[in-house]
Amino acid sequence: MTVSREVGLDLALQGGGAHGAFTWGVLDRLLEEERIWISALSGASAGAINAAVFASGLVTGGREGAGRALEAFWKAIHRSGREAGPLLPMMEAFPMAFEAISAMWSNMFGNVAMPSSPEMGARAQDLLREVLEAHVDFAALRSDAAPRLFLSATDVRTGSARIFENREMAPEVLLASACLPLLFPPVTIDGVDYWDGGYSANPPIFPLVQNSPNDDLMLVTINPMSREETPRVAADISNRLTELSFNQTLIKDMRGLVMIQNEVGLLTFGKGLLARLRKLRVHEIHDEATLAAMPAGSKMTPLWELLQQLHKAGYEAADGWVGRHGEDLGRHTTAYLAERYGPH
Repeated sequence: MTVSREVGLDLALQGGGAHGAFTWGVLDRLLEEERIWISALSGASAGAINAAVFASGLVTGGREGAGRALEAFWKAIHRSGREAGPLLPMMEAFPMAFEAISAMWSNMFGNVAMPSSPEMGARAQDLLREVLEAHVDFAALRSDAAPRLFLSATDVRTGSARIFENREMAPEVLLASACLPLLFPPVTIDGVDYWDGGYSANPPIFPLVQNSPNDDLMLVTINPMSREETPRVAADISNRLTELSFNQTLIKDMRGLVMIQNEVGLLTFGKGLLARLRKLRVHEIHDEATLAAMPAGSKMTPLWELLQQLHKAGYEAADGWVGRHGEDLGRHTTAYLAERYGPH
């Protein structure tokens, strides 16, 4: 089944390191629906980067250009991961040893699995900058032809989210949005230090809703809400704490949205954000089972086989959603927000 009528759709893309390749697959499938017009996107961390790459490709090459840009970017991320150190090539040379290597590293070194100082991650940060400069047309993002962008980074001093829009697009914005503080030095913009946007708005919801004319919002989520096992070593504990922090901002926003819609649902007057939220139809694409089965630490290991697996999972998840709910776009909400994000 495909979407049979034209509908404007906003995308809110969650961050999660290399697992953002799942979102790449989702975007590839949505690009095939020519009646869906994506005119605004929000994102944090990998979600912000996916949004920028997608929008850049869309401006410069249309739907095909957006698909090509995403594929080229994720291939470049894999190459840069190989350049950053010997671990990734070793994992790819001996794929069956991946889990054994990860377990051995965690058991032997614990939280030393990450650099002892974030400054040691500057080289990887520079590699990411080079990839972004090669694969994102920032001038195109600042043009009137670009979809609206709302990308988050976290002010280190206040903990609040700063939402960057099109006119501010530059490599530093994406680096700031993806700056995990235990791995990379903070990114300074206009004299302010920033860390990963996932800590404060993952992804930004209300700025997107307030500033877009569309009434349909698609969440693409990649951080599992729950995991079967409790982490026992320092590196795994740190990864899970980050994952929980990244989920809490979305949970808070979704609970607030449900509460607001329940309270104002019967009102037929009003302007501004409340009026926008009353009309909002929310959808979500995710694959909890696949992503929960992957170790949280794999978010920092862009193995090509892993990226391909995630892309396939994202494409199939989006394809399944279109088959089940494509005709619901423009009509009613398909996400069960209270059940998925409410207290349990």
